[in-house]
Amino acid sequence: MNIILPAALEAIATRADNTLKLTFGTPELSPTQCGELFKYRRKEVLLMLSTGGITKEQQKTIDTATHELKEINKKSHSQRLRDVLFIMYEQERSPYTFPEYYAARMDALIEQIRERLE
Repeated sequence: MNIILPAALEAIATRADNTLKLTFGTPELSPTQCGELFKYRRKEVLLMLSTGGITKEQQKTIDTATHELKEINKKSHSQRLRDVLFIMYEQERSPYTFPEYYAARMDALIEQIRERLE
């Protein structure tokens, strides 16, 4: 699924986890274009920035990257758990560093499971 829209990069912000937040503005869109755009809400996407048109070769690259993204996004259970623990860490505003928080939470989970074995 691809959509191509004219847009202006309006803002770039850094986040605590060293990622970036990009804010784009578009010209007025038709209801159909808006509907298409909302299909991407809360989904990981590939982003191509260009000040000109997209060539057929670039489109092939995008298509290949889209397929690869689907494969990469298959996170392991441990990766998913770490991601969820990081969100909890941010929400709880823990005084510890994330590695300390992660180690303590994982130790607690392991101990809970170990208790069930005995």
